Amino acid sequence: MAHDTEFHVHHDSPEAVGRRERLGVRLLIVADGAFLFGMIFSWFYLRNLNTNQAWLPKGVHSFSTASGWVAAAGLIVAGIAHRIGEYNKAVRNITALIALVALLVGGYYQWHQMAHMPFVAQDADGRPFFNGAYASNWVLVAGANMFHYLVGAFVALGLVLRGYRTKLDPTLEEWRQRTAGSWFTWIAISGVLCALATTFK
Repeated sequence: MAHDTEFHVHHDSPEAVGRRERLGVRLLIVADGAFLFGMIFSWFYLRNLNTNQAWLPKGVHSFSTASGWVAAAGLIVAGIAHRIGEYNKAVRNITALIALVALLVGGYYQWHQMAHMPFVAQDADGRPFFNGAYASNWVLVAGANMFHYLVGAFVALGLVLRGYRTKLDPTLEEWRQRTAGSWFTWIAISGVLCALATTFK
């Protein structure tokens, strides 16, 4: 008695599935971009408004300019690595692993920054609070980076695991590489934009 051990998840063509998946990722990028650009607008608006010198009150410490670029470095490296692997199949497994490691290291650095914020003060009852509008906006920027690191690492892990599978539809795989490329390109751009914003304190 013969058994067919193969199964098919989709009845549509690989191209149709690939286009649908790419559309979903691009819609996520549009939604994420709307949030990011709103956050950057808020950064510069509050910085220039600076009511009662509340943007960065006197005596309150801030992160260095370089720290914003270091926090974005993992996103940029992952974007470049994936782009190389997307166009060169021979190194695709290696570049996927490089992207994953870069995102894990960058995510750890961003988490470390969030755990050691220099602008957290305490009120008379010992309760912590963010001292100044810079502090509140920096937390939003760091949160955006952390979100991109987490989702990016999940996608990179999926690409690493898929690299060891032998039965993959080549057409669908190319679509998925391009779809992942859209996300990696976006998080690299967002990292640069966040780093540029935090340059202006």
